Amino acid sequence: MSLKDLLRENEQTSGAPLRVGLVGAGQMGTGLISQIEKMVGMRIVAVADVIPNRAKMAYQEASVDPSIVVQEENDPLKAGKLIEQGKRIASHSSELIVNIPEIDVLVECTGIPEVGAVVCHQAILAGKHIVNMNVETDCTVGFYLAKMAQTTGNVYTLTTGDEPGTLKELYDFADALGFEIVSVVKGKNNPLDPSANPDTLAARAKAVNASAKMLASFVDGTKTMVEMTSIGNGIGYVPDVRGAHGPQVALKDLAKVYVPKTDGGIMSQKYVVDYAVGDIAPGVFIIITTDQPKIIADLRYLKVNGHGNYWALYRPYHLCNLETPIAIARAYLYGEVTLNTLRPPVAETIAIAKRDLKTGEKIDYLGGYTVYGCIEKAKITQREGLVPLGISVGATVIKDIKKGEPLHYDEVELDENQTIFHLRKLQDKMVASSTH
Repeated sequence: MSLKDLLRENEQTSGAPLRVGLVGAGQMGTGLISQIEKMVGMRIVAVADVIPNRAKMAYQEASVDPSIVVQEENDPLKAGKLIEQGKRIASHSSELIVNIPEIDVLVECTGIPEVGAVVCHQAILAGKHIVNMNVETDCTVGFYLAKMAQTTGNVYTLTTGDEPGTLKELYDFADALGFEIVSVVKGKNNPLDPSANPDTLAARAKAVNASAKMLASFVDGTKTMVEMTSIGNGIGYVPDVRGAHGPQVALKDLAKVYVPKTDGGIMSQKYVVDYAVGDIAPGVFIIITTDQPKIIADLRYLKVNGHGNYWALYRPYHLCNLETPIAIARAYLYGEVTLNTLRPPVAETIAIAKRDLKTGEKIDYLGGYTVYGCIEKAKITQREGLVPLGISVGATVIKDIKKGEPLHYDEVELDENQTIFHLRKLQDKMVASSTH
């Protein structure tokens, strides 16, 4: 039975579609509502966004009948009754959405580390399955959230469609077949420019109707680094070097480049995550190998993109939010995880000074003016006392930091009022206890 058939059957049996709550109604969230409206057996029934009227506007943009959209801020039981009557809830309160009993799966889609930590934590406590589109949160406290969900019997997962989830699907395919997976690589649409900020990208963002802050987090490398961190931790793969290699590469050369130096490539080791700039974006790929002669012969006969005894399994697209309904359905119907981290993290996204930072300054936000993200091995991060990007937001600089230098714990005063700070402390204790 297909996923569509299962969703239809679920709706017929239960008398209601799979009901989804959404936190974050920006570009990605609005697209998600729009896609689900075209589907059978699933609906987004409650949306929260802090921007006034943004939730209502998202429904409108997704072609939802405005007459069924109701503003509700305080009472989850009242909101639930409205949903039972066929209404859709628009709100400014993520706490309300999390606590509506009628919601089956919650989707976090804000991209803000602190908000993601609060929402995911609350959702798990409320007994909800959570599909987290907020990789910035996951790469910081994903291990804690996944373990917490596991103990409560809920699903905590990243989404299909975003590069980490899409890479995990490729990885699972090759892993199930018994291939050795040498490297896992995502495409980057823009050449890396760590100095990018909302001002330098304002015109470009306006031209493509995107948030300048979001675009800056793509161009300065932050988004790529957090995505590599999440997939790396989910499968136990590390970056080969700080920041990864990220070469410009042609499709025909993938299996020539992302392999060990001993075989002519750029890697000093196997089992790494990296990224590529060039015509492979917006695709993703993995490099596989095998020592079985017949399989080698068959791969060559099938003309798989390869070089020597290495082959690239390449998917030329990822549909981001438009694929997220697949992760939602799998989580609810099968209890299936697309990607999460249930082993101690091996990779970290650390905060790097985007410019000279002076004592007394505050770290602003991802895609902002003060820091960008850079992937590093978790062991090195711990040994050198480097600050994870996700808990750097809101920190106060207490020692001058040079442009291009990583932030150390003794150079900043972290914002201890944030939930993500405390979840990270708990995660660090979990990691420490699991390695002793």
